[in-house]
Amino acid sequence: MSLRTILTHGFAASLALLTPLGHGRADAPADKEPEGLRLRNRTPFMVSVYIGGVRSGWIKPFRTELFRGLKSGYHQVYVASHYGSTSWGPRRVHVPGTWNLTPPKSTKATEDLEQAMASRIYRRNRNSLVACDRLADRRGEQAARAQLEIEVNAEGKPTVKIKGDTLSKRRVTCYTAVAKTWEYPVTGSPYVVSFQHTQ
Repeated sequence: MSLRTILTHGFAASLALLTPLGHGRADAPADKEPEGLRLRNRTPFMVSVYIGGVRSGWIKPFRTELFRGLKSGYHQVYVASHYGSTSWGPRRVHVPGTWNLTPPKSTKATEDLEQAMASRIYRRNRNSLVACDRLADRRGEQAARAQLEIEVNAEGKPTVKIKGDTLSKRRVTCYTAVAKTWEYPVTGSPYVVSFQHTQ
């Protein structure tokens, strides 16, 4: 190896040692902004969110929303259901952070929760019960009114009970079969929903 080659490589190595690692590199990690406040709504209520006393938005049932643009630190957060029957907080929540909204424990709030949940489940699945009614009509059965009571365990699995004076066994079997296929919210604790279905 020539003297010129040795001097050239030595200069390049010295220059590399003097250059700060990562300085000016395009892949250098940038400063990350705070992610914000994440609210997980684990209830069947549509809720309004107030941060620092100011209404900041709303969250649909069983949805998660991220509220951005908040400074790091603690913020006073208050959440209320759409009709004001149930509320959470006010509570000091750290940003960035997450707050899980779970079903309330009080008796009245639980009744409101179950009523709201029953209404939502029935509206979403009513057409499957109507399909049973149409089959019954083809068999020549009279119009019927049914009371459905559904016990849902902590894992969201239902036990269906159906009552009605004019219900045939075949209609009850159909109602039961379709109600067992519905999707029930998993709240972490058992609950009961009941509603009337009229043909």
